[in-house]
Amino acid sequence: MGMNKATFVVGLQYGDEGKGKIVDLLAEKHDVVMRGNGGANAGHTIVLENGQALALHQIPSGIAYESTLNIIGNGCLFDPVKLIDEIRDAEGKGVRISPKNLAISDTAHVVLPVHKAKDAAREGSYSAQGSTKAGIAYVAADKYLRAGIRAESLKSKTEKELYKIAYDGLIEFGENPDAADIEASQFALASVGLSEYIKDSVALVHESVKSGKKILVEGAQAFGLDIDHGKYPFVTSTSTTVAGLLVGTGLNASHVGRVVGVAKATPSKVGGGTFVTSIKDTKVAEQTRGKKGAVDAEYGATTGREREVGYLDLVALKRAVDVNGVTEIALTKFDCIKRHGKTTKIAVAYSLDGEEIKSPPSSDDQLSKCEPVYQELPTWTDNESAEAQKYLEFVEDYLGVPVSMIGTGPGRNDLILRSAK
Repeated sequence: MGMNKATFVVGLQYGDEGKGKIVDLLAEKHDVVMRGNGGANAGHTIVLENGQALALHQIPSGIAYESTLNIIGNGCLFDPVKLIDEIRDAEGKGVRISPKNLAISDTAHVVLPVHKAKDAAREGSYSAQGSTKAGIAYVAADKYLRAGIRAESLKSKTEKELYKIAYDGLIEFGENPDAADIEASQFALASVGLSEYIKDSVALVHESVKSGKKILVEGAQAFGLDIDHGKYPFVTSTSTTVAGLLVGTGLNASHVGRVVGVAKATPSKVGGGTFVTSIKDTKVAEQTRGKKGAVDAEYGATTGREREVGYLDLVALKRAVDVNGVTEIALTKFDCIKRHGKTTKIAVAYSLDGEEIKSPPSSDDQLSKCEPVYQELPTWTDNESAEAQKYLEFVEDYLGVPVSMIGTGPGRNDLILRSAK
């Protein structure tokens, strides 16, 4: 008997590619959905069967299926206060959540109120980097300074002890005592309330593998934000690659099976850093972005910030495919390409100092000097037309992997599954 392989879903651009929808689709045929990176700074939106949109930040996207076990892995940076709010929001929309279908790794590091206070202070200063103010950089710093608090402490410490940890940290940072009291109380109460959910996630996932259960690993953020491969310093604090997810879940390389890379046909970006294929035409950009409030509009699920929109960049996408070992592409917002007009553009190379290159520069400074070299293709209204197929074949030939799914709308069933070549 061959080893039970896990399916990995990773973002290939700058986040907001629609990974939640792809995971939601795949979760129906998997027994366990696990996250291994990121924290409350991540935002995945899924559409429930009742038509309501549910924005998930820490909870894995398989939560829509009551029989699916969802695990927040050891590589996640976990915020108890925000997780309680997220659970309440999901339950208010008809999703049932209990320790039977949600588990938190006992070795996941915990976001303290002081981490968020420091993050907010930095974002208000000259050194702002487009953070979501979720405290991620600071909890990650404490983790590697070996000064952090892990989820296991939420089970072993009393509410009073947890309050003191949170309160003392805020006071030391200079927070107002009254405000510190409120935040520390919220933190302690939320932490105690989640103690039942905290488990040995590594044992849990390996037991699931050995018993033949199907495992789905959901990546947060995306390759363009990876701490090592993204455009530093405009990156997140955890690894967003398949390799990073192995560390963050406790799985090993032999467990890697299908790797679904999610990319948006109309990519978007929010925060600092260069976006080479950004649409400069204001009218086309507005049409592409959509109306604020619409399910598929280009505004951050976590921040509500307007996203910068652009044309498909195959140069950057190829690097993401290679590093992650992607076996297939899910190309979302395929239906939105027509918003570009009669034709659309695809970047097939960059021009840097008069030289054409097909490998993205490592530094954002060099990237900012790049101009996209575009291939122009006709748009379409029928997603199964000859023009649409020509576009997909062009993408597949460049990347060397098949496009197995295309997103044709915001609904959970608005997907076309394509046969392998």
